[in-house]
Amino acid sequence: MTQGQRILSPEAAFLTLEMLSHVPRPEMNYADDNYSAPVFWKTGTSHRFRDAWSIAVFDHYVLGVWIGNFNGRANPEFVGRTAAAPLLFQIIDGLRASWPEPSEPHLPPPGANLKRVEFCAISGQLPGPFCRQHVEGWFIPGVSPIKTCDVHREVLVDIASGLRIPIDDGTRQLKREVYEFWPSELLAVFEQAGAPRKVPPPFLPGTAAEFGNRSGMAPRIVAPSNGSKIVLASASTIPLRAKTDADVREIYWFADKAFIGKCEPREVLSWKSTPGDYELTALDDQGRACSCKVVVR
Repeated sequence: MTQGQRILSPEAAFLTLEMLSHVPRPEMNYADDNYSAPVFWKTGTSHRFRDAWSIAVFDHYVLGVWIGNFNGRANPEFVGRTAAAPLLFQIIDGLRASWPEPSEPHLPPPGANLKRVEFCAISGQLPGPFCRQHVEGWFIPGVSPIKTCDVHREVLVDIASGLRIPIDDGTRQLKREVYEFWPSELLAVFEQAGAPRKVPPPFLPGTAAEFGNRSGMAPRIVAPSNGSKIVLASASTIPLRAKTDADVREIYWFADKAFIGKCEPREVLSWKSTPGDYELTALDDQGRACSCKVVVR
């Protein structure tokens, strides 16, 4: 029997199961309410509800449940959590009732390079000075990214207008508030998931351009990528998209020094280009910018 090649390190495998063990099981009757052995499980739903699945690792079993039509016909009831997962847990409860096994805690493998550290409960990064909710979790020294949370930032807010102020010059009554500064694409994901975040207020008019260059995250062009060679078909356009900080309301796009147009951070701007070599620039309404070079043919 040939020896297989390990893809995940023991530490990564342990952390993956650890994450899957904290997913609440679907609403249903428990065969054993007091059974505390972990179940590591995940669901999936295919595009247009053509099928659904749920897979679990528990005790010494790996169990998979698939729901679907063999002819591929879609059904709006084919949702992983509501169709496949209940059946998965019915089977798990039945197996455990028939062949009970001792409940064992999920522990790291012996000698694993793992350490318990404190994280920001919101961002999952090392807590910064403005992170108010902390949680303990596992860390792989030398492997896990070491970054202090930059999502939570303290801002000065003018009480009268509710707008941001860059510095306290003593002329206004201010309050200090902590906001979450998520990248624009993650804000869109939160909104689609029904969990919108409270974005920071805009700057008081006349202060943003002066202060924005010195704070926050500059835009990052996501499409097209730097150095791209783009072949244009007839009447086609090139999509422009940038990742921005949470306080950005508009992005201004330029090809060399020519203005292309503006859009909101979550929007894609269509650029009708002619062949040539260009330096694309994305400038946000806080005065921060980034550039990339593309070749259009």
